[in-house]
Amino acid sequence: MIELPINIFNFIIFSSLIIGLTFGLLLILVKRINRKGNRFLGCIPIIIALWNCWVLGIDFKLYESFPSLNLIPFQYSLALGPCIFYYTKYITDQSFKFKKKYLFHFTPVLIEVIVSIVQGFESIKKGIPNYETATFFIFSPLLQLASIISVVLYSLYSLKAIRNYHIWINNNYSNSHGYNLNWLYRLISIFSILWLLWVPYTIVDYVVFDYGLGVRHYYPLYILMAIITIWISAEGFLRPEVILLDSLRKSLRKDVVRSNEIIEQAKWLKEQMETNLFYLNSELTLGILAKELSLHPNNVSRIINEGLQKSFSDFVNEYRIDAVTQKLSDTQYNKITLLGIAFDCGFSSKTTFNRVFKKAKGKTPIAYKEELKKM
Repeated sequence: MIELPINIFNFIIFSSLIIGLTFGLLLILVKRINRKGNRFLGCIPIIIALWNCWVLGIDFKLYESFPSLNLIPFQYSLALGPCIFYYTKYITDQSFKFKKKYLFHFTPVLIEVIVSIVQGFESIKKGIPNYETATFFIFSPLLQLASIISVVLYSLYSLKAIRNYHIWINNNYSNSHGYNLNWLYRLISIFSILWLLWVPYTIVDYVVFDYGLGVRHYYPLYILMAIITIWISAEGFLRPEVILLDSLRKSLRKDVVRSNEIIEQAKWLKEQMETNLFYLNSELTLGILAKELSLHPNNVSRIINEGLQKSFSDFVNEYRIDAVTQKLSDTQYNKITLLGIAFDCGFSSKTTFNRVFKKAKGKTPIAYKEELKKM
C-alpha cells in the first residue's frame, strides 16, 4: 500500500494542477472569438500541470512503486515561451495567421521528450527513478537553462508586441484605456521574472549541494509558478474579448462613407476646439472635453474617430502643434524657450512634444526653429 505524505505544499500543488487543467481545457475547447490564440494560452497551464504531476510523482514516490511511469514525458517547458508569444500575437494583431513554418519554434520540445524517454529506459534498466539517472543529472541543468532563456526571450518579444499594440491603439482610438493589455503585460513580466529565479536556485543546488536538493526545496517556485499560470489563464478566459482592431481599421479606411450627420458634428467639434482653446489645457482628456461640451465621452469618441477619422490624441495635438508653429513664427516669442512655448500650447512633457512635433513636421522642433531663422 502506498503511503502519501500529504502536506500543505503538495496539497496546494495538487489543487493548482486541477485548476490549471480545468482552465487549460476551457481555453482550448470553448468556442470564442479568439479561439486560435486561446489554444496557445490553454497549453500553458496544461504544461505546468503536467510538470506538477511529475513533481507530485517524485514526492509521493510513485516512480519507485510504478516503474513504467518513468517512460512518460511530463516536461514540455521549452514550449512555454512560444505559446506565450503566439497567444500575444493573436490578441494584438487579429490579422495574424499561424503558418506551418512557425512550428519550428516548438522543435526544441522534441529534445525534452527524447531526453525524458532516455531517462525512462535508463531508470527501468537500473531500477532507479528517472530523476536519479545519470542522464537526468547531465541534461536537467542544461534543459532548465534552455527553458529559462526561451521563456525570457519569448516574453520580451511578447512585451514588445503589446507595446506596439498600445501605440497603435493610442494613435487610432481615443477610448484607448478600455482596450489596453496592461494586465497581460504585467503578468508576462512576472512570469518571466519567476523563471529567472530558477537561476540562483539551480546554481546553489548544483554548486553548494552537489545537486542534492529534493523536490520539496523547490516547492516555493513550483507554487508561485502554478499561481501565476492560473492567474494568466483565468484573466485570459474571464476577460471580455476585444474585437476592436478589425472594426476600427475598417472605420479608419479612406473609402468609408461618412454620414452627413457625423460630418456636421465633426465640423461643430472643430469649431468648439478653436473657439474655446480646449487644447491649451495640458491635462485635457476625452472625459474632460466631453464634460466641457456637455456630451457623453462615447459620443465625443465617435465624432473624432468616425467624423474626423483620427484618434483623440492626434486631434488635440494637431491644434497644439499649430499653436507652437505660430508662436515660433512670431518674433515676440523669441525670448521664450522651445519647451516654454510647448508648455504654453498644452504639452505636458518634453518627450511627448518632440515626438509629436517630429511626426507632424518631419523634423525636430530645434531644426524647424533653425530653418525659420534662415528665412
